[in-house]
Amino acid sequence: MATAVAVRSAREYLRVSKGKGRAARSITDQHKDNIAAEKEHGPWTWGEAYADTGSASKFARKTRDDFDRLMGELTSGEFGEPGTVLVLWEISRLARETGKGVALVDAAESGGYLIHVTSLDRTFNPSNYGDRHSLISGINDAEKEARLLSVRTLRGVTSALDEGRPHGKTPFGYARDYELIDGRPRPVRQYPDPVEAPLIQELFRRVLGSPEKAPESIRSVAMDWERRGIVSRQSGATFSPQNMRQMLMRKAYIGIRVHAGTERPGNWDPIIERETFDAVQRMLADPTRKTYTTTSVRHVLTGTLRCDMCDGRMSVSAGGNRHKLHPAYVCYAYGHLAIDKAETDAFLIGDAQRHGVLLAYLSRPDVAAGLSSPDNDSEVSAVRTELATAQANLEAFEAEDPETPAEARLIARKISKLEMEISELEGRERALTAPNPLDSMFEIGPGAAERWEAAEVTSQRAVAALLFSPEVLGQVRVGRVADSPSEAVQDRVRFVVSPTA
Repeated sequence: MATAVAVRSAREYLRVSKGKGRAARSITDQHKDNIAAEKEHGPWTWGEAYADTGSASKFARKTRDDFDRLMGELTSGEFGEPGTVLVLWEISRLARETGKGVALVDAAESGGYLIHVTSLDRTFNPSNYGDRHSLISGINDAEKEARLLSVRTLRGVTSALDEGRPHGKTPFGYARDYELIDGRPRPVRQYPDPVEAPLIQELFRRVLGSPEKAPESIRSVAMDWERRGIVSRQSGATFSPQNMRQMLMRKAYIGIRVHAGTERPGNWDPIIERETFDAVQRMLADPTRKTYTTTSVRHVLTGTLRCDMCDGRMSVSAGGNRHKLHPAYVCYAYGHLAIDKAETDAFLIGDAQRHGVLLAYLSRPDVAAGLSSPDNDSEVSAVRTELATAQANLEAFEAEDPETPAEARLIARKISKLEMEISELEGRERALTAPNPLDSMFEIGPGAAERWEAAEVTSQRAVAALLFSPEVLGQVRVGRVADSPSEAVQDRVRFVVSPTA
């Protein structure tokens, strides 16, 4: 007489670490192996499976929703009737943190559930002391391996950071050499690409402008590159203005390695000079920045003058009888006031025969000397001293060998605080030592009036906008005749200067 074989219910817990190398077994493969195990260890009737994609390590950042659901249902009894089998492909799929693994084994024992590990070809009963020991030992071994992997990974990241090796995607403009390390290709050298690097230099040069050529908008450069068929190496797509703006802010081009908010010198040659990079950053950060690329712009001061009544911009209009039909600057939004254009240009700009405010400033030799010899040497020296001290303290803390977890956490907090302090000090140093943007836009000194007359209107507008700002000569505000001592331009114009200028 044949003996009836008990049929048990079974539910799988399937997990795969996303993107963790060639050895990771997919959820589909785990399921196939589990189904095959039923032939020898079953028969089983399959219930709803649990599935997670993510690490079981304590160092994982992504939560495992189905693992939490599994724990809850094992504890509440919703997992199934006593004798229901939890099927795993291998013990490390379950947990790589001993505390969580033991808690799950305890929950399975309390509910009367079994645990089958397909890779071991064995079904364990958690209430059996030998089976319990085997399960917990496997979980403990998995935690040990996870911690060793974390140490190796952290050591590799720290080593790459200290040595300044490149990481992440290869930036457009660079090429890389790779070597097989631990069975995986790792970047060991980065260098300017002979074809792409000149394009990056072109982008910075065109957006920044020069004394001979006005700055161009990022959009105009993007459109030009599209016409020329310049595309991304990785995707083959054209560069959008947004892509280009990100490229203009990428510190890799000045040889800086940025990782987790920390900046260190990279071990590759820069494509862009630091002075050029800083000048572009100031330009991008300017909220009033506008770049004109068409020939329709004919007036230098329309983007600079302000109506003193409404703070609105002023435009050029044909003058009425009051201005003898001569062109005049008028309040664009509300028409609060108007002022003769020719007389205003003569006072604020001037010409080769009689310098106005702007040309008088551009012709001063001391202005040219100030661009290359900043008067804040003492402040720069103080910031650099603070920076050197902070960097030395950081190196000392990084070299510490903590004896307890509490000491390790304290050192980690100090390192994080120092990294933030260093980043702030580096920013202050760049701001103090960065060249005046005017230096890249116009040649200052004797002969400035002649060079001004030969410059394009777009270049003149950029220089005027920079000089007639609260930080330099002051924002130009035009008042009504009724509120001024006289109708003369010099009596109707006032300069609003920033307190820190």
